[in-house]
Amino acid sequence: MAQIVQELPDETVESTKEYLRSLIAIPEKDFFVSLQNRINQRSDLTIETLSECNKTQLEFFVAIKMGHISFYPLENHLQATELIEIFSLERCRSICCKRVLPVVNCKCKICSRNKGFCRECMCQVCFNFDHASNTFSWIGCDRCSHWCHAVCAVQRNFIKPGPSINGPSGTTEMQFHCLGCGHPSEMFGFARDVYLHCAKGWSEETLIEELGYVRKFFDGSEDFKGKELHAITCGLCNKLEKKMISPSYACDFIFHFLKYTDGLSQFLSSSFPASITLLTKSSFNIMGSSNGTKGMITVDHHQDDAKDPSKSDKMIGDI
Repeated sequence: MAQIVQELPDETVESTKEYLRSLIAIPEKDFFVSLQNRINQRSDLTIETLSECNKTQLEFFVAIKMGHISFYPLENHLQATELIEIFSLERCRSICCKRVLPVVNCKCKICSRNKGFCRECMCQVCFNFDHASNTFSWIGCDRCSHWCHAVCAVQRNFIKPGPSINGPSGTTEMQFHCLGCGHPSEMFGFARDVYLHCAKGWSEETLIEELGYVRKFFDGSEDFKGKELHAITCGLCNKLEKKMISPSYACDFIFHFLKYTDGLSQFLSSSFPASITLLTKSSFNIMGSSNGTKGMITVDHHQDDAKDPSKSDKMIGDI
């Protein structure tokens, strides 16, 4: 068979690859799933027999088994030995990762029970991967470095209020609870880091999408900072979608809020017991202009009255 495939015209090979691409990409994958089942049921496809295949055969086998279109880029630089290891679940199937598995001999319940799982790039819930970066769409565990799709974490209720790790005793904060090790990772600091390092590079469409993730993360927050961030992201999304403010203004507003909360964290932990409610109303107005006129949102948890925009900076600075 290796000889037959080797002698196929280039046009036949490319048309076969294109056909497989289309099978992988379409939503209805009954026929493709049947191909995967047939591949997975073949006990003769061992490392020894695969080593006798040519690279084109290996590309076919790996693309079918993994069901991922990335194995057919315009230029595939995977070596034959790497393709064999990917097929045998001994190397990460992400062509941007390709780590030998298990990564650093991880013994957690996810890595130990799921051959082929890569903690560096795969979601601990759905086991899928993508090449997204500089985004809220992935959440990492502070302790074990496992990752999770934000959508999967929200759907499985892995993001929820928990006892504050660094805040005053008796307070709560939004946390991501890792499926691998059970460790709770604080979400506000994660949101802060992603905003500060990535937001300036986002387009308007991406910014709205990323704010949507944050809105879901902090929905149900019981702590002051979480409630404020949730309310602010709701207001900014609304204004951005209506073209009432610019993406740069939205980013600057968030940066200002995060700078404000940096000082507030130290103030809260040193000056106030957890039982005291500092504010019932958000301290921030969201103002902007897209056509020369001012637009304003008052981020308010309890009432809808608007504040004087001219007092916003002073009010923030005075708290």
